[in-house]
Amino acid sequence: MITTEDVSREQFLDLATRSQILDAASLAQVASRCPAAPAREIADALVRSGDLTHFQAGKLLRGRWQGLVLGPYHILAPLGRGGMGTVYLARDTRLAEQLGDEILVALKVLPPKVARCEARMLARFQREIDLGKRVNHPHVVRTLAGGEADGVPYLAMEYVPGKTVGQIVTNSGRLTVGEAARWFADVAAGLSGLHEQGLVHRDVKPANVILTQDGRAKILDLGFAFAPGEPLPDDPTIVGSAGYIVGTMNFISPEQARDATAARPASDLYSLGCSLYYVLTGTPPFPGGTAKDKIRRQQTMSPTPISELNAEVPTEFVRIIEQLMSKNPSDRPASGKVTRELLLPFATVPRTVFNLSLHDAVVAVDAPDIHPELWTDDSRDETPSGSNVEPTDPAELMSLPDDRDTQPSWLLVVGIIVAMLVLGLLFTQLRRF
Repeated sequence: MITTEDVSREQFLDLATRSQILDAASLAQVASRCPAAPAREIADALVRSGDLTHFQAGKLLRGRWQGLVLGPYHILAPLGRGGMGTVYLARDTRLAEQLGDEILVALKVLPPKVARCEARMLARFQREIDLGKRVNHPHVVRTLAGGEADGVPYLAMEYVPGKTVGQIVTNSGRLTVGEAARWFADVAAGLSGLHEQGLVHRDVKPANVILTQDGRAKILDLGFAFAPGEPLPDDPTIVGSAGYIVGTMNFISPEQARDATAARPASDLYSLGCSLYYVLTGTPPFPGGTAKDKIRRQQTMSPTPISELNAEVPTEFVRIIEQLMSKNPSDRPASGKVTRELLLPFATVPRTVFNLSLHDAVVAVDAPDIHPELWTDDSRDETPSGSNVEPTDPAELMSLPDDRDTQPSWLLVVGIIVAMLVLGLLFTQLRRF
């Protein structure tokens, strides 16, 4: 039952009509069945009938009607927030009318204020749309559409009602060798598809691998994708450079950590190796320390042997991971296809992660007892970017200066301390006179 209610019955009906989620005739029919019911009871009835989600009803009861419809998309519930906007579960009404069936999408939106004031973010968002449209592979989440509606940039992606490998390891512990081999063989196949289209993912990690209902894996998030040889923008923060590192430090390759534009297909395979290390041991190859510490270790050190952390991993499988994590790109497997063939002999039949209908998937995402933090609303926002969802994994662009850049600041601090000590001594001597 929905307990929040800031509007009257009449206001709720008016807001629901203005939101365009429901037509006036449907609302009138519900209202006629509950002639004296307050707004909350009408909202409960609409949620029970499936005409509204908890998220939609909650916004309307708080007096918010904007941001529930974006172009042809009806916003059902927030899925998460990352470094470049919020991702929502949405219903594509245009495709539903064409196909006569409910079509759900994962809709990433960039807040209009960010689009207006941060040219870098808008450029990166547009790159994700453009590059995503180049890829059509069964092991990569598809980009369906992208553009702008009502002043809000959006990207519509295939919705996969599943869990990420990162979530499974966090919630249930490390994977078996057979599971890791099966799912990351799929990842290797997806990377092969990306690489054949001239793209490098640059952020391969367990959190960017989602599992389908039949237990297969798909690669998520092309927000950091790069096309080697493409003309580089004047602003180095858009795609990265030798001074701006793009990626997640626990899984980044040595060469990508030196220069983000030096990433090549072999860089993704290194990240795949780091991901395998993580899912089989429960820890990244180089845990702890700062981002800069992690980069140095990725470039110069070997991680703790897997055999010391998980004795159940066969020596032959450990060798594959060690080859993937070779510091020299030329020592890694030749391609994603080769990597897949190396992993498949160890793969077991994929488990069914869960089995949900589309309706059940909406209920699972929308259930307030599962994700209570999703139902707080920022009343200042009128666009779909108004949800206060915690970031799932904010891999932000980082500027990491080398040691020469950091030395002057330390010298300055030491100099100030010495000067203060000298002044203190002088002041003490003067007081004696």
